[in-house]
Amino acid sequence: MAEIKIEKKKPIWPWIILVLVILAILYFLVFANDDDDDIEDVNTEQIEEETVWEEEADTSWEEETGAVAGYLSYVADESRMGIDHEYTNNALIELMNAVQAKADDMNYDISADMEKVRQQALKIQQDPTALTHANTIKDAGMQLVNILQNMQEEAFPQLSSDVQEAKTAASNIDGSVQTFNQKDQVNKFFSEAADVLRKMS
Repeated sequence: MAEIKIEKKKPIWPWIILVLVILAILYFLVFANDDDDDIEDVNTEQIEEETVWEEEADTSWEEETGAVAGYLSYVADESRMGIDHEYTNNALIELMNAVQAKADDMNYDISADMEKVRQQALKIQQDPTALTHANTIKDAGMQLVNILQNMQEEAFPQLSSDVQEAKTAASNIDGSVQTFNQKDQVNKFFSEAADVLRKMS
C-alpha cells in the first residue's frame, strides 16, 4: 500500500505580524512628522517678541506718545540683562525712541544726531554675538547724552547735574570689556538716562 505524504500548512500568523509591524512603522513615520510640526509651531509662538525697528528710506523715527514711559518701564527690570545682549539692544532702541519722542514734543530737530546713533544701534542688530557691543553702546550712549544735554540746555536748565551724571555713566562704560562683564555700569547708564527723561516729562 502506497504511503501518502501529507504536508503541513505553513502558519499564516508570522505574515500577519509582519504586516502589523510595517503598518505600525508607517503610522509612526507619518504622525511623528506632524507632531514635530506642532512642536515647532508652539516654539515659534513662545519666542519672546523683541523690540525692533526697521530702517526705511522714509523712516521719520517719530514714535507715538508714551515712548518715554515705554523706555522707563523697559529698563526698570535690570535683571533681564543677559549674555545674548537682547536686553541691552532693546534698551538702546527704547532709549532712542524715547529721546526722539521727547525732542518731537519740544519741536527740537535732532535728525542729524540721531542718524549717528541709528548707525551704532544697527551694528548691534547686524551682529548680536559680537564682543564689541560695549564700545558700540558707549558710543551710542554718549551721542544720546549729548542730544539730551542740548535739549536740557534749551529747556531744562535745572537738570544740568542730572545730565552730567548720565554722561559720566556712559563714559564709564569700558569699550574693551564685554558688556555682560560690566552689566552694572551699562544698567547705571540706562538708569541715569531714564532719570533725565523722567524729569523732563
